[in-house]
Amino acid sequence: MSEDRNNRTGGNQLPRRNILRGKDSFDNLFKDGIRIAAGHIDLRYLTKEADKFSVRVAFIAGRKLGNAVTRNRCKRLLREAYRLQQHILDPLSTNRSEEIEMALIVKNAPITLQIAMVEVHKLLTSLQKRLNQATLL
Repeated sequence: MSEDRNNRTGGNQLPRRNILRGKDSFDNLFKDGIRIAAGHIDLRYLTKEADKFSVRVAFIAGRKLGNAVTRNRCKRLLREAYRLQQHILDPLSTNRSEEIEMALIVKNAPITLQIAMVEVHKLLTSLQKRLNQATLL
């Protein structure tokens, strides 16, 4: 069993170091962050200067969505959709040395994996376009 864990390719992993944590990070993100909306899900992001390119992400489902079971399911679906599509941001890493902090926020429940996949894809491609345009300016 441990051999299987060690031999995984890991192309779509979401390591713990890439999860956004800390009160100050969230305060800055909601105070100064830029919002992109897509149906059931919002994206807030903030870029910071750093030594190397990195992306840190948080998954948020507020209490208005329902009980803990519903909120946790929404966050699980968001994590899975992001994990499978995080490669969309890979082209940004070639010419940047900054940290992107972002939060994916569920606005309306219930969501399905298909909805999450489509909307996270829209949000990540929109984020990539915006950051590429900011580089050109």
